[in-house]
Amino acid sequence: MPNLEGRKYGFRALVGSWNYNLNEESSDRDYKLFLIPTFDDLYTNHQFSKSIIGELEDFDCHDIRKVSNLWWKANVNFLEVLFTEELLVNIELTSKSKHCINELFKNKDKIVIMNLPYLFNACVGMHITKKNDIDKGTEGTKHLIKMHGYETKMAMHSIRILDFLIRFANQGFKDFKKAIWYELDDPKRLLLLDIKHGKYTKEQYLEMATYMQNLVETEYKNFYMDKTVNIDTNEAILTLVKEIIKEELF
Repeated sequence: MPNLEGRKYGFRALVGSWNYNLNEESSDRDYKLFLIPTFDDLYTNHQFSKSIIGELEDFDCHDIRKVSNLWWKANVNFLEVLFTEELLVNIELTSKSKHCINELFKNKDKIVIMNLPYLFNACVGMHITKKNDIDKGTEGTKHLIKMHGYETKMAMHSIRILDFLIRFANQGFKDFKKAIWYELDDPKRLLLLDIKHGKYTKEQYLEMATYMQNLVETEYKNFYMDKTVNIDTNEAILTLVKEIIKEELF
């Protein structure tokens, strides 16, 4: 991918249903793209972001400096970048920059558990937001509301997020990828796709969502809240990102 508005890209990662094994024939390919800031960005403390919608691929573009904050705040949509099914690092980067990016990914198991209290709250908050938006939809999903009476794709992901919290805690926070991935014979995979395909009424979905939210908040919350945050890991991320920027700009 070429430079974007004068900014060299660092790496891109496939995100979304392909990383959960919930993709279907009609599934889009969405990417998160991380860019090296320009001198002007550094001087004005501007962190570039932009969404690019294409016919076959969509790109959510961000300044690479954002990763430490996004990973520290445990935004699960960005944490999954570390476990992507498709990673592309810019071959034009210096060897040291490539090494630093590789180090980020080598530390992915530490990164995803460095702030488990935030992870819990972020996921529950995301669930609530998605649940509250099932009557709104987006330009690309409003047809689902007409077909099923609610936005079933958003509903599926709201349940998936809670299920992730349960799965991740049940295996002792040891395997993030396993917690987000659904094998073909996993009954939960069928359940999630059935929600997406409108096989559950809105009332049945809301009942399921209420039950699961109560479950994670009563049975699983303490597993997350009792974990100590790891500031050292976040500092290591900051150091690596600074090295990448230094290599590419100076």
